[in-house]
Amino acid sequence: MAADLVLMAAALVTVVVLWRSGARVSPGVHGWRSLRGWRLLAVAVVLGVASSVAVAVVSGAPRAGLFDPVGQLAPLPAVGLALIAVLTLLTREQLRSGGARLLTETALFFSASMVLAQVLVVGPALGGQPLTAPDRQVLELACVLTAAILSAVLVLITLSAGARRASGALLLLAAGTWAAAHGFAVAGEDLDLPLLVSGVTGAQLGALLLLCLAALRDPGAHVVAPPTRTTARLSLAGQLLPHVVMVVAAGVYLGAPLAGADPSRAAGVALLCCLALTAAQRAVAARDESRVAGRLRRSEAYFRSLVRSSSDAVLILDSELRVTWAAPSLQPPVDAPPLTGRPLVEAVHPEDAEAVRVWLAGGVAGSAGAAPIGLREFRLRAVSGGWRVLEAGVSDLRGDADVRALVLHCRDVTARLDREHELSSLAFTDPLTGLPNRAAQRVVLDGLLGELAAPAGDAAEDVALLLIEVQGLREAGEHAGRAVVDVALVEVARRLRATVRAEDQVARIGAELFSVLAHGTGDEPDRVAARCLSVIEAPITTEAGIVDLTAAVGLAPLVAGLTDRAAVDRAELALLDAKSAGAGSVRRYRAELTAARDRREQLRRDLVGARERGELALVWQPIVSLADHRVTGVEALLRWQHPLYGDVPPDEFLPVAERAGLVVELQRWVLHTATAAAVALPGHGVELKLGVNVSAQHLAAGTLVGDVTSALRASGLSPERLVVEITESALMGEHVADDVTALRLMGVHLALDDFGRGSSSLPGLGRLPVDIIKLDRALLSRVDRDPYTRAVCEAVVALGTVLHIDVVAEGVETASQLGVLSALGCGFAQGFLLSRPVGLVGLTQLLDAHDGRLWPGLVGRVEAS
Repeated sequence: MAADLVLMAAALVTVVVLWRSGARVSPGVHGWRSLRGWRLLAVAVVLGVASSVAVAVVSGAPRAGLFDPVGQLAPLPAVGLALIAVLTLLTREQLRSGGARLLTETALFFSASMVLAQVLVVGPALGGQPLTAPDRQVLELACVLTAAILSAVLVLITLSAGARRASGALLLLAAGTWAAAHGFAVAGEDLDLPLLVSGVTGAQLGALLLLCLAALRDPGAHVVAPPTRTTARLSLAGQLLPHVVMVVAAGVYLGAPLAGADPSRAAGVALLCCLALTAAQRAVAARDESRVAGRLRRSEAYFRSLVRSSSDAVLILDSELRVTWAAPSLQPPVDAPPLTGRPLVEAVHPEDAEAVRVWLAGGVAGSAGAAPIGLREFRLRAVSGGWRVLEAGVSDLRGDADVRALVLHCRDVTARLDREHELSSLAFTDPLTGLPNRAAQRVVLDGLLGELAAPAGDAAEDVALLLIEVQGLREAGEHAGRAVVDVALVEVARRLRATVRAEDQVARIGAELFSVLAHGTGDEPDRVAARCLSVIEAPITTEAGIVDLTAAVGLAPLVAGLTDRAAVDRAELALLDAKSAGAGSVRRYRAELTAARDRREQLRRDLVGARERGELALVWQPIVSLADHRVTGVEALLRWQHPLYGDVPPDEFLPVAERAGLVVELQRWVLHTATAAAVALPGHGVELKLGVNVSAQHLAAGTLVGDVTSALRASGLSPERLVVEITESALMGEHVADDVTALRLMGVHLALDDFGRGSSSLPGLGRLPVDIIKLDRALLSRVDRDPYTRAVCEAVVALGTVLHIDVVAEGVETASQLGVLSALGCGFAQGFLLSRPVGLVGLTQLLDAHDGRLWPGLVGRVEAS
């Protein structure tokens, strides 16, 4: 009684486990649809327990030694329900996928199980006690259902995948244990052995325990897990189990007579069915194997063709990193050892061997078994005998039982690397001369500066950066064409390369600009610069004739702590200094150049808003008639009182204003301020003319006529009193003729300013639309000592007389100069000898002191301010 209670409690626990497992493997399924699989098996257990309890209550304890047909018949509905529950653990698709092979194997297993049941259960039961026909039918039905359950579990193991096979194996053990316990109970029913009863009870408890484990291990029908060795062995066991059971059944059948038993006719029929099903199963298996082999051959040929035609060739390595298979496109030359069978590190280029070894070892030198990661480039022999570059990725399939290898997917990147090298060459090479370009120069310059920043013991030889601007190419292009310029540049590049040392880099970094990174200490870079200048100035012979070039060279030594930008900046400042010194000059960088540049930058920034801050003012310099010594006009000059630098000369800040684009605005202010002040100047019987300087930028801006008109209208000054002073180069600009004509039609006078400075042309004077010529100080400085200068001045004065153009001498500083100009017949003069530029109050005092007369003997007696 106690054993029955323990068995009942174990059954109830099993029911709970089965019910929860059913909910776990089929989440979200509710209602009658959830009554399948483990839950249906739980219902079958409940039904079996309930039927056993009902039989015990109604019939009482069975009589010893007699077959209990009611006790054997009552659990059969539960067994049938369990059979259905096992089949519902599989999906419909899985049941349909079994095929003829599974059907024959299941039938073989069922027939072999029936043989064992007939020999081990039915035979002893019939021999121990007489059974009626209904009793035997009940016993036979129980054996059939038991064999059917075992066959259903075998189908579950065969059709399931992955981890579910382990659950099926536990379920098969549970069903087999339960069947064995039930068979021993029936076969030994005529024996009153306590040990048999306790053994049966223990077996039933074990079957319930195995059933619980099977339910708990079940991952569900829809869970797909990768195959493992355990699941592979279970699959093989599921295929062999029908044959093993058949062999056991045949042995038991043949051995029964030796034990004194007489196998029934049904056992013999079942054994014959086993033999027939074995033959049928072998035929079906042979057919399936033939089909699988054919599909395997076609699949292998298909994938082999894909591998051969793929742009990514394949190498397969074993665990020792030996090549076991190589794509045909990777085969070496005929006279070289084959790839197959060799370690890959021996087949690659010797320089790549160690890197490939580390990569295949998982990125750690000396390690083994780690998975390679990333891509790796290495070189293999090509069929042509040369080396080709492969870029390989890797798939580590050493853990796959079907492959157990490293698969390298290789792509030939030789052509791509050649193109990248070509593009890199284009990016760092000047296409005309073949020299390195600015980008390449920056790379080398960065490297040299990095070496200079190294510790003193590792510092390299001193280096200087030379910037060489070739001059004369523009003139050569105008006369002979662009092709000749290209020929000249190529020749200059060749000469420079041949002049410097091998370690000195020559680069073309601009249309007319070359650079040299010259090594050497002391004045060696200066000598290199002189040699470079010399070879450039040597005549260049072309098809169009001789090309004469010159150059200016700026030199900046490289020192530790400089950036590439700072080094180039210093060389550019030295080059500007050399250009200002004239063609054929070489200049070294000096700290004063940076200071001057910084001053110009400061002036440029401070010039913005200088007028609003009251830093700009006008001063006035009188223009005196040499005939009657009277002031006939004044020139308005702009001055800047800087808060930091003090009085900044116009020659310094006006070029800064031109580069900053502020000169037009400044000169517009000068026009308005000067015209307004000139109206109130005392003339003492003479209408003083007002001279105002106008730059080429102002004239080119196209606003000069409007600015002059606005100033005259605002001030009320007569147009005939205004003199606009313009340089000869400004008058030669484009689109200025209309503005000049408009100013002259208004009555405004035009003065040719700074004549005699630079490239002034004496024959062109007659064609210029001017009313006044102002001789520059540079021309007058030697007029009293140089006959040639005196002759030029005399010619200008004579030409002015003929053309009715007044001539004004600027910058008269000595009495001898004044005497010579008077003797030549020059009409007017201005300069420090007569009066320095003065403020408006000082000018008024100067004019009032002698009723408008001004001469060197009178100036000292005037207090100018």
